[in-house]
Amino acid sequence: MLDDDELDSLIDAQPSERERVKAEHEIIHKAASHPVRRQLIKEIGAFGSTKKDLLERTELDEKVFKYHTEFLINGEFLNIIEDKYFLSDKGLDLLANI
Repeated sequence: MLDDDELDSLIDAQPSERERVKAEHEIIHKAASHPVRRQLIKEIGAFGSTKKDLLERTELDEKVFKYHTEFLINGEFLNIIEDKYFLSDKGLDLLANI
């Protein structure tokens, strides 16, 4: 049985490099494999886009739009700057591969 110090160190342990890379690949796969996310990434493109323009061009429901843009933001593919959506470097790499 683990004592308190061993349990604390187990809880505080950071993932290994292999685990980190695997998790990163899973996020990239989830972003690239979903048709709505691919559509959003393509519509935002290299120059960015406003929420209003994206909603008009994609014809997405507000809730669906929010869900997928939050996924892309949390995955570090997308940034919002002054009410405009821009792809991060990671997002631009994804755009080049879809």
